[in-house]
Amino acid sequence: MKFIIGSASQRKIDVAKSVIDEFFKDAATIVEGYASISGVPETPWDKETFDGATNRTIDAWNHIKGADYYIGLESGLIERYGHIYEEAWAVVSDGKKEFYGYSSGLKVPDYVLSKMDGLKRPHSEVMTILEKEHNKTANDTWGSYSGGMIVREVSLKEAIRNALIQAVAPEESFYKK
Repeated sequence: MKFIIGSASQRKIDVAKSVIDEFFKDAATIVEGYASISGVPETPWDKETFDGATNRTIDAWNHIKGADYYIGLESGLIERYGHIYEEAWAVVSDGKKEFYGYSSGLKVPDYVLSKMDGLKRPHSEVMTILEKEHNKTANDTWGSYSGGMIVREVSLKEAIRNALIQAVAPEESFYKK
């Protein structure tokens, strides 16, 4: 079974492979990345996160043929109930149908939001500055937010699981009814 991940990020490819391996324990799987274009800002806002994941899936499908599934992933920010959260979206396609899943959200710390306001810079730029200043792992927003207690892979895995289960659920599942 072949999967194309709409990203050149080794982190996203590895995360997707770990979820795929959980679902297909006894199957031979191939997981490859493709540098899909998201078509959204570096840190998407609200529906842009969903759109970015969708665009990555479609771009991969348009450029790489012969895979069983295509997976697009995107993380972004959303406002819920007066607070800003970071969440991830996954879109899985078998070339005929798309399946959607998203992760729980982790509240963006007030410290980060105040730096964004003060510096008048977007989230991605502020996180780069703060991660450098505080010797944090680059591109692990959840790890930086939480002091390493929860990492970004948690959200990516959750989003992939929530989308992929719809595509590959057993016949007795309600997804197949």
